[in-house]
Amino acid sequence: MNLAQVSGDAAINALCALANSGTIVFYSGTQPATPETALSGNTALVTWTFNSTAFGSASVSGGYAQASASFVASSVTPAANGTVTFARMYESNGTTVIGDFTVGTSGTDILIGTTTISTTISVSLSLTLQLAVS
Repeated sequence: MNLAQVSGDAAINALCALANSGTIVFYSGTQPATPETALSGNTALVTWTFNSTAFGSASVSGGYAQASASFVASSVTPAANGTVTFARMYESNGTTVIGDFTVGTSGTDILIGTTTISTTISVSLSLTLQLAVS
């Protein structure tokens, strides 16, 4: 599909609105096959809470509709030590999954400096969602 810019803009704004007052959680362990698949043996390492307006307005640049996240706290203390393998984004009820994202130092949906999470170091996250458009 070759998505028009106006359609991409509308789609990413709708997706971002689902995250209002929701969370994104970094987990260790095997990523479930789909976002609808329950977690199994995963440890929640660190959680960020989105502001009531989770993302700014989308803009189109470089072939992508994109929007940047806004969190309640700029940095958070992890709940557990471990190696992050994926992230799961939830709506504000804390149970409805918006989507899963691979996490790593390269070639993943979310890029981070290190996959090692430690409870002794506060963690910051800068997140921009992107959707390819024509």
